[in-house]
Amino acid sequence: MRLFVYGVLIKELARGHAAQLIATLGPGQRAVARGALYAVGRESEGGCYPILLHDPAGPKVHGFVHEASAVDWEAMDAFENAHEGPDAEYVRRAIDVTLADGTRTRAFAYCYARAVPPGAEAIPGGSFAAWLSETGRTAFT
Repeated sequence: MRLFVYGVLIKELARGHAAQLIATLGPGQRAVARGALYAVGRESEGGCYPILLHDPAGPKVHGFVHEASAVDWEAMDAFENAHEGPDAEYVRRAIDVTLADGTRTRAFAYCYARAVPPGAEAIPGGSFAAWLSETGRTAFT
């Protein structure tokens, strides 16, 4: 299976524990999924992170797809607070993604499992990395 990353797990953005979790992954391929992307958090809280509300008919969300054979899924799920239960923040779900060359494939993605929190900011254009650059905000570490 593959892994689609769109936020703090993107190699260029990953710091601390996130960087350790993806250290064994190769460079990946640019890809898009569909849905709504929001930023959550504030600089005073250590930065922000994105949440993906997957919607196959939604706008493009930009990220990368990696082969995931080396992923420690238990550690990744713990980092993302993804589990079966009412207090889960994310759910790991297999979704359709389109690679830069137009190839369609399936990949796991961490999709937000709750209602959009108050104060969340929509990310126009669907790229967390570009949004950080444009706004001067920092990614959660």
